[in-house]
Amino acid sequence: MEVKELSKVFKAMSDETRLKMLACLAERKELCVCEFQELLGLSQPTVSRHLRILEEAGFLKSRREGQWVIYRLKEDNKIQMQLSRIVDEILKKDPELIAFIAKAKEINLRKRDV
Repeated sequence: MEVKELSKVFKAMSDETRLKMLACLAERKELCVCEFQELLGLSQPTVSRHLRILEEAGFLKSRREGQWVIYRLKEDNKIQMQLSRIVDEILKKDPELIAFIAKAKEINLRKRDV
């Protein structure tokens, strides 16, 4: 991994919102933009910007499913996966994040809209 790529990885991990997104995806496996909006209370452009940063850093992959863009952790990037696991283990001890992840497990806006 080159320095420029490594810089993107650490930039992606330097934001609390993006760390929450990674932790939720580690538990939920996949979420769409609208589900992140509901969880985080952020606008669609803001959520999309955070997701783009995570995707460009190699943490995420996306797919289109009808009207939704679904995001999940990219499992073939060993460095990002190791960092995600470390962050996940650290953050699981944070009571606020534990409640946030519990909320993420319950949310499913895609089924409501179908």
